[in-house]
Amino acid sequence: MKLIYNGGNRKLSRVVNRANEILLSSFYFLEIEKYLRENYDEERCLSFLMELKSLDEKVAIKGFWNPIGRTYLKIKDDSIEINTAHLSKSHRTLLEQLIGEYLMILDQRKQLSQIIPLKNGKDLPASFGSIARNFM
Repeated sequence: MKLIYNGGNRKLSRVVNRANEILLSSFYFLEIEKYLRENYDEERCLSFLMELKSLDEKVAIKGFWNPIGRTYLKIKDDSIEINTAHLSKSHRTLLEQLIGEYLMILDQRKQLSQIIPLKNGKDLPASFGSIARNFM
């Protein structure tokens, strides 16, 4: 699992680098596992974690400049676009949103929601992003 950013915005670059460190961290997966065990049965939990750890998907992060537009994040099939004119949010908030959206893109590509429904009331990607926020 990897986010790729090749632009020149330093704040965005730092957040993407930190997100990649977190996505590879065993501590992050332990926290995800704890969350899943609290909310789902053992078989689904293990199956979801195995699938998540086995993914080697790369998602491009692209910056765009639109000081007038209200859109902060745009999600495409193969990338996440961030309006760099509105990067006043904290690193933690940006990190949380990036990881949550990254998981939604992985779901679109690999159908993770067949194991655990990602669009139910619990909103897993947002929860996974919130878990990552604690590592910043």
